[in-house]
Amino acid sequence: MKKITPLKIILFVSAILYLVFILGTSFVVKGERYFTLVDDAMISMRYAKHLAQGYGLVWNIGAAPVQGFTNLGWTLYMSFLHLFPFPASKISLAVMLTSLLILLVNICVVHKVAETLAPESKYAPALAALVTAFYFPLVFWSLRGMEVGLLTLLVDAAILFSISKNNPVLVGVVLALAVFTRIDAAIAAAIVIFYLFVKDRRSFVVPAIFVVLATLAVLYFQHAYFGDFLPTTYYQKVTGYTMFERVKHGLLVFNEFASRDTLFLFLFSLGALFFYKRQRNLEALLLLGVFLAQCAYSIYVGGDYAEPETNAANRFIAQGIPALVILFGWMTSRVLSDLEAGRSSQFKVNPAIVIAFMVLLVISGEPWFMYSIDNAPLLKADIRRVKLALHIARNTSPDALIAVHAAGQIPYYSNRATIDLLGLNDPLVAKGGGKGAFYPGHNKWDYEYSIGQLLPDLVADNFAPLSEYMRGADQYQMLESDIYIRKDSKLINVDGLSSKEYR
Repeated sequence: MKKITPLKIILFVSAILYLVFILGTSFVVKGERYFTLVDDAMISMRYAKHLAQGYGLVWNIGAAPVQGFTNLGWTLYMSFLHLFPFPASKISLAVMLTSLLILLVNICVVHKVAETLAPESKYAPALAALVTAFYFPLVFWSLRGMEVGLLTLLVDAAILFSISKNNPVLVGVVLALAVFTRIDAAIAAAIVIFYLFVKDRRSFVVPAIFVVLATLAVLYFQHAYFGDFLPTTYYQKVTGYTMFERVKHGLLVFNEFASRDTLFLFLFSLGALFFYKRQRNLEALLLLGVFLAQCAYSIYVGGDYAEPETNAANRFIAQGIPALVILFGWMTSRVLSDLEAGRSSQFKVNPAIVIAFMVLLVISGEPWFMYSIDNAPLLKADIRRVKLALHIARNTSPDALIAVHAAGQIPYYSNRATIDLLGLNDPLVAKGGGKGAFYPGHNKWDYEYSIGQLLPDLVADNFAPLSEYMRGADQYQMLESDIYIRKDSKLINVDGLSSKEYR
């Protein structure tokens, strides 16, 4: 009979929790159960669907390519899933289940890294695996369809291969896949390559070549296909404000939402490194470097839009947390070993499990508690937009042109040509000036152009500045369902759209 190890228990419990999480995000519309991803992920899904249908990586079918996504490799994987006969109501489930498997594999990788760094430890692997398995932001962003889980797995795997195997090609392939998945993974890749350079200057060359070639290949493809080296999302989120304004906002949200997730683990690990000279090695610096690089990147871009909704560290920082957790587990194991030696006896209960639960209570207790009360963050808005999209599909001609601020669920499920009012998929808006105080992804719009010139048949969702503009837009009227319609449009069913039943 095979021994039941702590890792197997963690994997089993994690899989059950992840399945419950996924099923809990489903909902029923007119007798059919739907699954949907977070709104940003559904933008990638729209591109993926169009590519699978043979129209190319385009936002609107027949329009010139524009890159409204940053996760090229993840979007291509989504396109692969669209080749299968999944109905629109279930295709998101396939993405979620993929992320479930990725999270489980990452738990194993984290466990193995800790085991490699502390081969004699009875505590470090289980502690690191347990905290990683139930760290809320990593679970949330992965299971809600973002590429966070895959990027985390690839970087953690690169760490494992760098410290345990003398195989530069394998490290290079893994890091290249990370860059291909999302180009800003080159930051974490640079940390791993620097570690290899310091450790053994012969072993860093091949991974460095792989990463450089992968980065150049992505940039070349983006320029050749979309006409720009960088995605439209870069201009929409990063330009229009000074670096000082972005960094200031990034620091504020880090302090408010990420300090709880990171500060205790970070300070404890630093303290242990100060007292234990043997642990002051390149591997410890590698783990710290990966974590700090993700924090620095988050601060540089100004944080993310969803910290208030998730009440936790954002998706950029979440990718670096496993590295910090491994370091924390490693340092904690050393402390526990000293305590155990001093007592001349073993602990009756595995203290790593107790400490892991205490850590999780501190860093993820509140988000999990809120989840238990109110389900996943952002889900209510996601469900409302899916229902609105289906409502629009039933009451408009396929030729209708719609305009939205949330460019994920509504365009995907309505299957209508769409104007992105916030510019993630519109270079003209994305490269314009920012409006108001910096808030990632929500500072750019040009209603005179997007509505006044492009004349959508309807504006599907509201946004605070829109109301003021629409008061002076005589050619539009607002229905009881809060949808704005163009009065002279022949492509909409006004009576049907006026209904509030879709809510």
